Amino acid sequence: MYNRKDAFYKKAKLEGFKSRAAYKLIELNKKHALFRSGDAVLDVGCAPGGWIQVVLQQKKCTVVGVDLLEVLNLTDTRFTFIQGDITEQETVDKVLDACDGYDCVISDAAPNTSGSKLLDHVNSVDLVRLIFYFAKTVLKKGGNFACKVFEGEDRDALVKEIKKDFDFCKMLRPEATRKNSFEMYIVFKGFKGNNEQ
Repeated sequence: MYNRKDAFYKKAKLEGFKSRAAYKLIELNKKHALFRSGDAVLDVGCAPGGWIQVVLQQKKCTVVGVDLLEVLNLTDTRFTFIQGDITEQETVDKVLDACDGYDCVISDAAPNTSGSKLLDHVNSVDLVRLIFYFAKTVLKKGGNFACKVFEGEDRDALVKEIKKDFDFCKMLRPEATRKNSFEMYIVFKGFKGNNEQ
């Protein structure tokens, strides 16, 4: 059993972040410059909003968040929230209406866990693949993509599949990840663009 109220949990509470996950994105962006001032960022699976708070720390960044769950108490004018399912065209249309293209797509989304490591891994891979196909429709050429995936035997095949569309790929485990977690984060940079672009 992990200690929910560990150092990063306490730090998040102290610094006003909605979740400890904020520190994972801070580290990812510090190491790999996923987004910078003035970028348009899309956060898929954005609730409760910790990653949005990190993006909004960058000057002039705008962020669109999409999730099935509502994001509460985030009223920054640079933030637009869309409640919906990314597998539905209506949600895709709303995301495109909110911004005509994104410099960066980020996702800390995870499937509902079952307790079975294998099943959770398979569901995580399926979810990342869905998010990536969605990201491809809205990501600008040269843009970046970062996501979370649960470790397992299908991870490498997933990474190989996605990295064909990018110039750079790196896997890492941020310091704020819980010790017993099997989460990994993957950074893809330099989107080659869709064929029609």
